[in-house]
Amino acid sequence: MWHIGIDLHRRTVVMSAVNDSGEVVSPVTIECLNTNAILDFLQPLKPFRAVVESTATYRWLYKLLSEEGTILLAHPAKLRLMIQRRAKTDRLDCQLLVNLLRINQIPLSYIPPDDYQQLREITRHRAGLARDRAQIKIGLRALLARNNQDAPYRIPFGPRGIKWFRDQSFSSIDNLIRDELITRLDHFTEQINVIDQQLEELQVSFPQVEALLNIHGIGLYTALVIVAELGEVERFRSAKQVGAYAGLTSKVNQSGGHCYYGSITRQGPPWLRWVLTEVAIHVIRRDVPLKRFYTRIRKRSGAKKARVAVACKLAEISWKRLFRWQTEHSVQPV
Repeated sequence: MWHIGIDLHRRTVVMSAVNDSGEVVSPVTIECLNTNAILDFLQPLKPFRAVVESTATYRWLYKLLSEEGTILLAHPAKLRLMIQRRAKTDRLDCQLLVNLLRINQIPLSYIPPDDYQQLREITRHRAGLARDRAQIKIGLRALLARNNQDAPYRIPFGPRGIKWFRDQSFSSIDNLIRDELITRLDHFTEQINVIDQQLEELQVSFPQVEALLNIHGIGLYTALVIVAELGEVERFRSAKQVGAYAGLTSKVNQSGGHCYYGSITRQGPPWLRWVLTEVAIHVIRRDVPLKRFYTRIRKRSGAKKARVAVACKLAEISWKRLFRWQTEHSVQPV
C-alpha cells in the first residue's frame, strides 16, 4: 500500500509518497489546473491512501482523487499542536503528512457529504449578504447623524423609510452617497430574497429541520444553518461533544491539585457558534428552564458568559432533537 501526502495551495499542489516497505517517491510540484498530471503521478501508486490538509479549497481535489483511492482530511489546528518545527517548507509539509499517514497518526477532520456542503455554502453566503446589508444600514444612520436628522420611523429601512430617505435634501455629496447606499441596499435585499426562496426549496431535502422549528428564535434559515454546520448527527456520540465541537466549552488546564477553566475554545465552525449565540437572546424570553439557567449564570458570571452558556445548551438540545428525529425516521430493515 502506498501512502501519499499532499500539500495543497491555491495554484500548486506538492505530493510525495512512501509505501509499507519504506520505498520513497520524492516530492513533486504540480499546477492545480493540470489535473491530468496529478492523476498521472498517482496512477503507478495504486492502491493508495492519501491525506490532504483541510483548507478552503480542498473540495475539488477530494472529488478528483476519491474515485482513485482513499482520501483522508487532516485537521490543521490539531496537526500544528502535534508538530513543532524550526523549518517549514512545502516539501517538508507533504513529507510530514505522508509519514504521519504511514503510522496512522493523522488527526482527521470531518468531510461532509455534497448535499451538506452545498447547504453550508448557501447559508454562509446568505450570512455574508446580510452582514453587508447591515453595514449599509449603518452608513445610512451615520448619514443622518452627520446632518443632525432623525428618521420618523423606528426602523427606517422599509418602503416608507426608504421613500423618506430619497425625499431628503442633503448636500450634493451626501445625496450622492445616499443614492449609492440605497441602490446597494435594494440589491442586497433582492439577492437575500432570492436565496431565501432557494432555502425554502431546500427544506424538502432536509426534513429534519422540523425538529428545530418549534424552538423560540429558530426559523427556517437558522435551522438550516445548524443542520448544515453539524452535518451528519450520528457522528457525535453525546450532546457534550456537540458543545465542544461548536467551540462553546471552556478551556481546561489541570495539573495536580490545580484546575483552571479559561475562556471558551472557539474551535469548530464559527457560523454555528454565531447562530447559536444569536438564538440565545430570543430563547431565554420564552423558554422557562433556559431562562432560569441564564439568570443563575448571569448572577455569578455576568450576562455575556450566561448568553454563551445558553448557546452551548442550545447546541446540545439541537443535537438531541436532530438525533431523535433521525432515529424515529430512519428506515427500519424488513
